[in-house]
Amino acid sequence: MSATTTSTPMSEVLHLQRSAFHRDGPPSAALRRDRIDRFVNAVVSSSDALVESLSDDFGHRPEVTTLVTDILALGVEAEIARANVGRWMRPRRPMGRVACTALRAVGVRAEMRPSPLGVVGVMGTWNFPINLTAIPAVSALAAGNRVMIKMSEQIPRTADVLANALHDAFDVEEVAVLTGDVAVSQEFAALDLDHLFFTGSAKVGSAVMAAAAKHLTPVTLELGGKNPVVLGEDVEQDRAALRRAAERIAAARLVNGGQVCLSPDEVYVPESAGRTFVQELFNAWGRTMPELFEAGEVTTIVDETSYGRIVALLEDASAKGAQVIGSVRSDDEGEDALREARILSPAVVLGVTDEMDIAHEEIFGPVLAVHTYSDVEDVIDLLAEKPAPLVVTWYGRDDAAFRDFVARTRSGGVARNDFALTNVVPGVPFGGVGRSGTGRYHGRFGFDTFSHLRGVAGSDLPISLATLVSPSADDRLLNTLRKVVSAYGGLLRRRLR
Repeated sequence: MSATTTSTPMSEVLHLQRSAFHRDGPPSAALRRDRIDRFVNAVVSSSDALVESLSDDFGHRPEVTTLVTDILALGVEAEIARANVGRWMRPRRPMGRVACTALRAVGVRAEMRPSPLGVVGVMGTWNFPINLTAIPAVSALAAGNRVMIKMSEQIPRTADVLANALHDAFDVEEVAVLTGDVAVSQEFAALDLDHLFFTGSAKVGSAVMAAAAKHLTPVTLELGGKNPVVLGEDVEQDRAALRRAAERIAAARLVNGGQVCLSPDEVYVPESAGRTFVQELFNAWGRTMPELFEAGEVTTIVDETSYGRIVALLEDASAKGAQVIGSVRSDDEGEDALREARILSPAVVLGVTDEMDIAHEEIFGPVLAVHTYSDVEDVIDLLAEKPAPLVVTWYGRDDAAFRDFVARTRSGGVARNDFALTNVVPGVPFGGVGRSGTGRYHGRFGFDTFSHLRGVAGSDLPISLATLVSPSADDRLLNTLRKVVSAYGGLLRRRLR
């Protein structure tokens, strides 16, 4: 049977996968590794076509971006999964070794067995459509599941290339890929899946969660937010550290044209260093952008709607008193050419206030809001009032100020002195909290997300738990239990004193 397209009813695909899952039972470690290899080989073998299709879907996307962030990132995750899946599958002790040994000595055995969930749905997004679709899919395969994938409708060429590659590598009962418009995505989110994984905006994530709730389908949401960057006060005194921070932040805002859920949205700089920091940002862009323009390697904004949304945010901020400073000046003809190509030159926005839309909406383009502060305590208090972002980034030493910042802020992850560390370091869980997402994946965390950690316990004791908790005419047990509760109450009172 060939893999599915949208001409096959997705409910039928779900039925085929679920029936196969129950028929075959949990796959062996060898079969899981084989599925991982087939999946990744399908992607890597199609890398040239995927590079071309992604660039076409975006307007232009540099080959290096796709190779590093989509193809090679998948390879790293896949190799970690296939190397460890046999170990991850093993039963786990519910307590320490000594406690488990003591329980066995009296006739009680207990363990936790990672069990596949069944059929996992993965809803990919457009900005890194291979990475953010294939990595959760590989994690689900490592956990022993069947997988249904819905590709984003915003990258139709890439969706077709990936679908065809996976169709050739898998039977529909193992992996199925669906393409199509928003209506197809809505139907997919409402399927009676065993788990649904979604990457995208908080607005769409809310709709996906509501659709999944009809069947009580567990959902993992990887969303985003206005990721703040804070320069520590120690950076203020060190011009080289300030320059390095500005260069890295400037480079981070250019990755994928700023269309990254981990991109810095707003920067908080010590007051006396604000002007210098902005100068260093533009110095960094001034060294980078001419080369990118000359080489034709500027990533474009994915579509007219996204481009118009970012321009509207800048116009709204300017109209309400903010200062918008662009990094590239051009005549009217040049500006029209940039707009026609959907290229946004990097910009800084100063004087952002709470009534501006840019203060609340994720920008998703090469624009940075820069704020100054006199006391980092004020920044911590301000961030506490905002929705938790996917990542907060600190530039400075790993000192008491940094550790206090980590302890008193809330985010999916924390990075120090660089961009996207919480996503790229192997073994580190990746996910949001609050409005930036629910759940986590990557490495073993992905395996656990798509597994049910099933408790298995047995007894060889001569007495039954049911007998122990049932009413009895013998008062001896009741009196013993009363003494135990009284003794425990005394222990608690002594602790509290």
